[in-house]
Amino acid sequence: MTFLDAFERFGPDTIAIADALDIKEHEADRLISARLNADYTERLHARRINRISYAGREPFQAAEWAK
Repeated sequence: MTFLDAFERFGPDTIAIADALDIKEHEADRLISARLNADYTERLHARRINRISYAGREPFQAAEWAK
């Protein structure tokens, strides 16, 4: 079982993930923290891209880009 499989199955439960992967609990906690931080930064980056690129408009509208 991989970490992502265990995380999907047990959620952020450090004890269950540590038992499933046969690792120490603090290592499971570190992996969970890294995964949650990555999820947050991906969402934040996507939000910034949408706000900057589209500025509230649909991308590539012919009338706007043809001017």
